[in-house]
Amino acid sequence: MVTEKVNGFLTQDFKRSMINPGFFAGMAFVLAILLPAAIFDSPMDGSRSFLNAFGNIFHASGFAPFAAIFPVLAYSTAFCEEYGQGYFRMILHRTGFARFAKVRMLTVALSGGLMIAAPVEAVCLIAYAGSAHGIPTGSDEGLLAGTKIMAAVIKDGDWYIPTGKFVLAFLFGALWALVGLAFAVWIPNRYVGLLAPFILYETLWLFMGYVPYNPVFLLSGEDVGRADYPLASFMEAVYIAFTIPIIYGGIRRAGRGNLFIAVCD
Repeated sequence: MVTEKVNGFLTQDFKRSMINPGFFAGMAFVLAILLPAAIFDSPMDGSRSFLNAFGNIFHASGFAPFAAIFPVLAYSTAFCEEYGQGYFRMILHRTGFARFAKVRMLTVALSGGLMIAAPVEAVCLIAYAGSAHGIPTGSDEGLLAGTKIMAAVIKDGDWYIPTGKFVLAFLFGALWALVGLAFAVWIPNRYVGLLAPFILYETLWLFMGYVPYNPVFLLSGEDVGRADYPLASFMEAVYIAFTIPIIYGGIRRAGRGNLFIAVCD
């Protein structure tokens, strides 16, 4: 009976995290920012390398400095409404604290990850379809030469880069969606949950500077260890692992009724 309740909550929470206006609005915004860079900043006649097109998508679009705004739109702040209306305690009564925490972190991470990864991959595939494939030649010869992704392209083929972009984008979206949830469970105010991750993101970017583990560089991966996608993915996973216990502690405290009560919209 308990398992059925937990599975039912997981299914319901997953649907809520994916089927809501914020999720689709976030994807639309990401597409609106990235797509023009893929179509208008790069020729779509196969005359330039897909690496040039990908560089325009992630660097010329200006998306990276604002990327942390979008993952929180879908489901990170749903906790605020649940807490303010008392629905949170009803869920805990059905699922227990640990199961609620695990399910909510999973659904928030999935919604934030897919919100970023789906449009990023779509734009990358569009750019790839209109570009020259394989090792860059002509005016693009030497593009990203000496980097680990170029070595991977030479060894394994083009698939490594679009796949790597999807993984990096998913982990990036999952991370910042979870950061939004962390703020929401400790300070259950919807506006704090929406804005605080972006402020933190910008603050880290400014104060950490040009270092491989700066979160702003982890989305594209080109600035991490000579374009080391596995290292960038590992760093994102480390940040996610650091965020999880913070969320866990906030949900536990909220469940005990000791959390500061803020106005939730």
